Amino acid sequence: MLAYYTDFPGTTIEWVRENSDLLYKISPKRNIFPSHPGVYNISITEVPDEAHNIPGKFVITPLLTITNEPLIVFSSSGDFDAQLSHENIYPGSVRLWLDQRIALLEGVDFIVENTTGYVTFLKPTPTGYSVSADYRFIIPDQGPLDFKSEEFDATSIPGVVIAFGDRAQKGDRLSIVVTDERVDTASIYGGKFEINTELIVFTRDAEDREKMSDYVIIKMLERQNDLGFLGIELLDISPGGESEEVYNEATDDYFYDSTISLSLRVDWESYIPLPIEVEAIRMTSKSAEQETGYLDGTFPYDLLKIGSPVEVAGVNTIIGRNIGYERTR
Repeated sequence: MLAYYTDFPGTTIEWVRENSDLLYKISPKRNIFPSHPGVYNISITEVPDEAHNIPGKFVITPLLTITNEPLIVFSSSGDFDAQLSHENIYPGSVRLWLDQRIALLEGVDFIVENTTGYVTFLKPTPTGYSVSADYRFIIPDQGPLDFKSEEFDATSIPGVVIAFGDRAQKGDRLSIVVTDERVDTASIYGGKFEINTELIVFTRDAEDREKMSDYVIIKMLERQNDLGFLGIELLDISPGGESEEVYNEATDDYFYDSTISLSLRVDWESYIPLPIEVEAIRMTSKSAEQETGYLDGTFPYDLLKIGSPVEVAGVNTIIGRNIGYERTR
């Protein structure tokens, strides 16, 4: 999934998709992805030249995702320490789950040392309960890597095809999100529009003029099926007007031309990314949540009461296209 940063243009990359050819080589079911799940942040450091001779440069900063990592099973109420299996944790990305059902609150139920991945619980722990962790950790930058306008890259992130457009901007930032399972990544809207145009056929021989026009029409009709696979429907093609002998001063020569009228219908699609998926909400107010947390199981469902406040508590989610991309449970 391609996602965008707030306050950045996001015009350098047109689209991303799976590299189907590579995935089929790895697994016929395409269920094995060669890159680790995570958020691959892309920063444009140089833009390519217009002549396509000098490539642009970009840097990838990967934030790799860990889900459902077993962290600890509490043997007593005094188990206050635990250790994540990775260091360099991305700030704010840790989600701890009590018995895989209840999300604990960072700063209320626990704190994390991001550099080391060391977890400290802030309240007495419930004996016999287990805690699992979701989080992201940072690995070294990759690059700078080359790219060219209006070309694709299928090697920088294995399994991902990145299509660069012609509107690259220095300092632009985007993100490519790779998940650990297949999920809906975008809403798709589409339709059709028609294009009417004319082709001009040039020839120096007046007798060949009609032959050339017929030849072009026949070749276009022969390619109808190929155009259909590209989403282009040939509606009509017919010969148009002809001109008499015309003198070209630049070449000191004469030529003849004729026109061919062409009508096409083209498919179009627009993709709107879906980075947020909310799976559960608790009827607990923010004030009660911050006061009690969830570690000891005493949190109140105070929003079920008449006249309770309207704000709903639960896992902190960041709505919109930004670095969060959290999928809450």
